[in-house]
Amino acid sequence: ADKSTVVVGAHLDHLGTGHGEGSLARQGDADLIHYGADDNASGSAGVLEIAEYMARNAVAPKHDVLFALWSGEELGLLGSHHFVETAKAAKTLGAYRAYLNMDMVGRFEKALVAQGVGSSPAWGALLEQHNVAVGLPLVLQESAYLPTDATSFYTHGVPALSFFTGAHSDYHTPGDTADKLNYPETARIVDLMRRM
Repeated sequence: ADKSTVVVGAHLDHLGTGHGEGSLARQGDADLIHYGADDNASGSAGVLEIAEYMARNAVAPKHDVLFALWSGEELGLLGSHHFVETAKAAKTLGAYRAYLNMDMVGRFEKALVAQGVGSSPAWGALLEQHNVAVGLPLVLQESAYLPTDATSFYTHGVPALSFFTGAHSDYHTPGDTADKLNYPETARIVDLMRRM
């Protein structure tokens, strides 16, 4: 099939009250709500923002764009893996030109980390070209084997790029709250993803 669709996605799930595996809450905090503002309300909101922008402005991109919000990422990339496996079984996986992911893009400090740059020779030039208007400091990481939904696509031959602003002490704890997000910089990150 013609590689005509770009997928833009993020995972929608988080840990709830943290009773399952994955919580890093300190003793006594495990029963508290794990809000997941950065992980990954930030990425989910970014996907919705791009979709809204494209619809409102009647943007006609070069390729079809499929917007996806995955579930089960925290349990092992379940939603994106199921999507890719279903497409593979239906012999439609070849329609996907690239996967763009946002996972934890809300706590910008020094630089945006672009992960998976090695999955396509095009990523470096595209990042450089589209970042001219945005001006974010970038750190490029080659590996596309990541603990996020990009891996579901990359391991099946689809080039995958993921945006990430770095780990922090509130990761997987009740402390990952909306008041700690860097909204102006998150908006710039989403703008770069939209341009790409």
